[in-house]
Amino acid sequence: MRIILGVLTLLLLSNCGGTLEKVENEEAMPNIQQLLIGTYTKKEGHVDGKAEGVYLYDFNAEQGSIEHKGVIPGLINPSFLTISSDGKSVYVVNETGPDVDTTAFITAFSRNTETGELSKLNEQPTYSFAPCYVSIDQSGQYVMVANYVGGIIAIYPRKEDGSLGKASDIVQLEGSGPHAEQESSHPHCIIASPDNKYVYVPDKGTDKVMAFQMLNGKLSAAQPAFTSIQAGAGPRHISFHPKEAFAYLINELDASINAFQYHAPTGRLEEIQHISTLPSDYSGFHACADIHLTPNGKFLYGSNRGHNSIAIYRVDQKTGKLTLMGHESTRGDFPRNFMIDSSGRWLLVANQNSDNIAIFEIDQETGLLNFKQEIDCKTPVCIQQIP
Repeated sequence: MRIILGVLTLLLLSNCGGTLEKVENEEAMPNIQQLLIGTYTKKEGHVDGKAEGVYLYDFNAEQGSIEHKGVIPGLINPSFLTISSDGKSVYVVNETGPDVDTTAFITAFSRNTETGELSKLNEQPTYSFAPCYVSIDQSGQYVMVANYVGGIIAIYPRKEDGSLGKASDIVQLEGSGPHAEQESSHPHCIIASPDNKYVYVPDKGTDKVMAFQMLNGKLSAAQPAFTSIQAGAGPRHISFHPKEAFAYLINELDASINAFQYHAPTGRLEEIQHISTLPSDYSGFHACADIHLTPNGKFLYGSNRGHNSIAIYRVDQKTGKLTLMGHESTRGDFPRNFMIDSSGRWLLVANQNSDNIAIFEIDQETGLLNFKQEIDCKTPVCIQQIP
């Protein structure tokens, strides 16, 4: 399958004498960023999937506007995806269950950085069901997948062309928790630490953040092997500070964030704060989803499903502690993942159940969000910017 994206061209103007002159007030080419949007394409127990596949958009980072450019069809529930640091490879999980096949899959694409063309390379099984997260380690050599069902995480070597080799390791996590949704292990995220020394897996089902070391694509338990979180928290996603040794975990079930000091020698996560993501007077349904910091590390954001908001925090650069600045409506229902663009100016939210993406401008002094616009997008889940 092949998707061709539009190519922007710049016209040069000449003066009447036929020679080119520099035009001082010449309008600069707009800063266009390419985005990929993961979606649900079929009806499941937790979502009414309506999309056609992975959507491609152009995002004008000067104006905060977004334009649909195409779709990668033929994928079932391509809910979550990741992009290599050179923009040449894209990896998409197919979040399916036993009604589709004996396993779910991850699909690899190559991307032409000149034209934006995407071509399918291959797919590999995830060895379980409902894969909900995919990432690439800091070396760029391995792709890592977390399956929500079955407690299984898998590691795949990247080949020279970007295709995926057979899994180099498959690990099954075990355990449970006190909440009704914690009947078994539910790994919901898998990422490498910024120094690439450790791999962390927040397990919603066991109230633990598992820690591993990886050598030649094989995982072994770190020491300590996990960090325990408050009972019934439901750890979901973890994000590391871009400059300091801090990490932040958002918990789906108790609507909270745990802040940690990251100890590189051992990989230990030392808790320094536990803070709510909700207003004190809110008592309705809640289920946190995603967490991100701005590129400068000054602000942190978390998405609240149910309350349908983004929680906004200021980060103390010395202590790593958070100060709640407020909440901003996502202008939609059931905000899943969101993205902060590479400039740190814009925040884009995928509202899964209201079929829209909301765009906010980040106040660089306060971190507060100013609503810019929204666009229609069927059952969006994950928003990723191509480097």
